[in-house]
Amino acid sequence: MKKTLWVIVGVFCFIINEAFAQTRVSISEIAKKVLNKGLETDLGTYQGSLLLQGQSELALACSDQNILSQAVATFQKFGQKKIDGKGSFVSYKAGGNGAAFLSFKRATSLLATQVKLGASQMFNQQKRSKEGLLIPGWIDEKGDQVFIDMAFAVTPYMLYAGLVEKNKEYVDLAVFETLELFSILRDDKNKLLHQARGFSKAGKLSEDNWSRGNGWGALALAILVRDLPMDHPKRKEVELLAAEFFAAVIKHQNKQGLWHQEMTDKSSFVETSGSGLLLYGMGIMLEKKMLSNKYQSNFLKGINALSSYVANDGSVSHACFSCLAPRNGTKEDYKNHVWIYNDPHAFGPVVLAFSQAIKMGITNFNNNILGKYGVLDTLSTEVKAYVKYVPERNQDIAWENDRIAFRYYGPPVRDKVSSGVDIWTKSVNYSIIDKWYRLNGKGLDYHVDRGEGADFYHMGFLRGAGGSAVWANDKPYPAETYANHNIIKNTKEEIEFELKFDAWDVNGLKVTEFKRIKMVNGTNFYKVTSTFTTASKDNLIIGIGLTTFGKPMITKNAIGQLSTIELIEQKWGKLGTAIVVDPSQFNSYADSGNDRYVLVNVKPNVPVTYYVGAAWEGNSLFRNDSAWWQHLQGVSWKQLQKIYR
Repeated sequence: MKKTLWVIVGVFCFIINEAFAQTRVSISEIAKKVLNKGLETDLGTYQGSLLLQGQSELALACSDQNILSQAVATFQKFGQKKIDGKGSFVSYKAGGNGAAFLSFKRATSLLATQVKLGASQMFNQQKRSKEGLLIPGWIDEKGDQVFIDMAFAVTPYMLYAGLVEKNKEYVDLAVFETLELFSILRDDKNKLLHQARGFSKAGKLSEDNWSRGNGWGALALAILVRDLPMDHPKRKEVELLAAEFFAAVIKHQNKQGLWHQEMTDKSSFVETSGSGLLLYGMGIMLEKKMLSNKYQSNFLKGINALSSYVANDGSVSHACFSCLAPRNGTKEDYKNHVWIYNDPHAFGPVVLAFSQAIKMGITNFNNNILGKYGVLDTLSTEVKAYVKYVPERNQDIAWENDRIAFRYYGPPVRDKVSSGVDIWTKSVNYSIIDKWYRLNGKGLDYHVDRGEGADFYHMGFLRGAGGSAVWANDKPYPAETYANHNIIKNTKEEIEFELKFDAWDVNGLKVTEFKRIKMVNGTNFYKVTSTFTTASKDNLIIGIGLTTFGKPMITKNAIGQLSTIELIEQKWGKLGTAIVVDPSQFNSYADSGNDRYVLVNVKPNVPVTYYVGAAWEGNSLFRNDSAWWQHLQGVSWKQLQKIYR
């Protein structure tokens, strides 16, 4: 009996271990994807220098000779003037921190002369502030303009060059640059950093606690903690400052494990470049036992959460666009600064954070171990048409194909919406519905673009993309949210489902609607067949609506094709929508509030068919207005009937 029990336990453990193993995704695999995506950008910029620093650390963390050889070859191109280091510090022209780091680590002897020359020029030729800080050439050395980004440009490079050359002046300058910037820019209230001084007004600090600004400080300070010799006279001061600073940083980490654009304001967006740099620094502090072991969970949570902003091809979302004391340098000014998908700042911080995790022995993302926001949610790449009933989320009905997605809201939210159709924009061709609902349930809402699109279409009680209404007395009478549903077909090539709407009052007449919806891959249009039932035998006029938001471009033809394109918000870009009806049933066009209608003649109890489409310029198929209009030139009633025959 005992033997049988142990066999059962053994089999159970094997099954659990197999399932556990299948949930793992290699951190190095994802880091390499981000690296390769970043290598497509201009490496001569300071953002490129940051990425190359990440590449150098990744090569050593993974013991990957191919990545190392690639990094060294790239750095040599700086010395050969094949890559122009365009930044405002000499270090960028010499390959930056990564080249100096590899020389320090004795990973290559090919860069020694190049790094030595860069350090000499940096020390002797770079402008200095009144305090003695190395500053960009475009700053007046007699003024008081400084910013924390300077610590990234100076401290690692001069530290490593000084250690390689055994040059105490270089090392001392590296330490001074960061300690002095912290002294100038530290926020006395919360021990975080302001980004800059002297940009809005002489002597005035910016009011922010900007995540990437604090990330620049974290990188420089953590590198001193890791690599400054123990016998350096400023070593103790560095350690005390680092302990105080990272304790403050951790206080502002959100539940997801990341940091927001304005660190003290969680209503601002999650910012990935700052989060990556802060995690990198936190990891070094943990590795050097300068932070309590209890913060390991904070680090692991953050690393896992950061992965959820990485797309399958290595793209990274939510990195703040170039930012130096914007406008008046207030918290609101920083908060309102935009993030960019695949901004050049995005890649280096992610590679550095993941490299540090690997160095600490964390080799896999794992949802069961590391938390609930992991990379597994970003690697679903199956291309398919798909429909999903979501009872846990207000009984939504959502459907998609390889281009676009839509949604009907369910009965639980009748006080907030009616029977309009929501749009979910997609920039990828694979299925996203399951993932976005899963992420939303974990606190990562789908109103945020993480590299695949987003739900930014807010229709409320309007018609959205193809919601219908009975038209009477020159106004629409729409149904409430659907009452019942039935999914008929749910294959990778085609979906089909039915919706029933409870009876509603139309000027004293009770009307019910039964709707059947189909969608296939390779088109931006879904097909609707609706049957309206009434006690009267009189014909109805049915309006099919498109919601607009203020300044749409609208086209109408003589046979019932209505199309719009409009900038919803600057950060989202333009969205196009269209309706195509049977010309033989077309009645006219009408407007009601923000809804534009195509009106069609319908007999009670006789089905009416029409098509509704949408396209977003964030999708590579529709990058501008003309792409949508050109697409519509090839869309007609007859052509859509052939697609859905």
